[in-house]
Amino acid sequence: MAIDKWLGTVVKRPGAVKSAAKKHGRSTLAEAKVESHSPSKKISSRGRLALRFMGKAKHGNIKKAKRKRVSGKA
Repeated sequence: MAIDKWLGTVVKRPGAVKSAAKKHGRSTLAEAKVESHSPSKKISSRGRLALRFMGKAKHGNIKKAKRKRVSGKA
């Protein structure tokens, strides 16, 4: 399945977050963060999906700090 067809089934109203952000005078990232914490299931899922498409989702975008190797030899 091509990505365009898959996105068409997932995103029912493309641009909804952008238009809501414009309406409230926020950036799309700020609007998506606010929507992801909404009590409404529909709006919160829309916000989480927008964050995921932006690459700002909390669960998938955490980079681990590199640790230095410490050997037992002095």
